[in-house]
Amino acid sequence: MMKTIILTACIAFASLSLVSAKAKIPICLPCESIETVQELPTDSEIQKLAGQKVNLSYANKEYGIFGMSIWNTNGRFVLSDISNNMYFEIDPQVAKILKEKHDFDAKTAENPLSFWKKAGGKLVFLVIIALLIWASIPSKNKTKDVEPTNI
Repeated sequence: MMKTIILTACIAFASLSLVSAKAKIPICLPCESIETVQELPTDSEIQKLAGQKVNLSYANKEYGIFGMSIWNTNGRFVLSDISNNMYFEIDPQVAKILKEKHDFDAKTAENPLSFWKKAGGKLVFLVIIALLIWASIPSKNKTKDVEPTNI
């Protein structure tokens, strides 16, 4: 009998760690994000300088939750490898080649992020905050007690 109680207690305590596992909310504070802007031709001088196939990309730090970008900072144009795992800063020599051969000026180019990346997460975040505030305001309509009548 004592062995059964001890065995049951051991199983109960061992299973507590399985029960307490929690799902993690995907929060990005901050994450490095790299998006390809333009694929450069393989015979480009830039490919020769980099020593591998690179693309023109935009790198920034992204703050977000559930895959939605809420805030973006430190945006800059870079050269990235095909898989966007590694990037190289654009030096003056590469910037000159980009301007002459590919008609792209990294200093004056606009932010290439989509509307959803720039403002979409902010809009959803503000709507959620507004709904939470609206739900916390007590309603002015008080429910009246209804008395049943016999017919």
